[in-house]
Amino acid sequence: MGSQSQPKIPVIDMSNESLKPGTSTWLSTCKEIRHAFEQIGCFEAIYREVPLELHNNVFATAAELFDLPNEIKMKNKSTKTYFDYFGQYASLPLYESLAIDNPTSLESTQSFTTLMWPAEIKAFGEILSTYS
Repeated sequence: MGSQSQPKIPVIDMSNESLKPGTSTWLSTCKEIRHAFEQIGCFEAIYREVPLELHNNVFATAAELFDLPNEIKMKNKSTKTYFDYFGQYASLPLYESLAIDNPTSLESTQSFTTLMWPAEIKAFGEILSTYS
């Protein structure tokens, strides 16, 4: 029986200065992204404008978020079904998703944060406010 190799996650550099809408660089990057989503389902984006400390804090907080008890994550409800908590399905055992309805609204993000971390809201809020 042959072994099946794991697909390699594509790495796409989004910090190229010539990456402007309509340019050939833009169009080729769009094709790379589409191909990555169609073939693998994801890609790693390199964007050097994001400070490493912010990157590390966001990923650490995301890990903390998904480590919360399922009862807390299931409180994430929305008027739009696709923003609800999605997880704990036998057919997708390693998949979970959470979303913030209207994520560009401070009120919406604070509401989500309070829902997920009622006692620890300051720590998460401080991370975000440091970089805004």
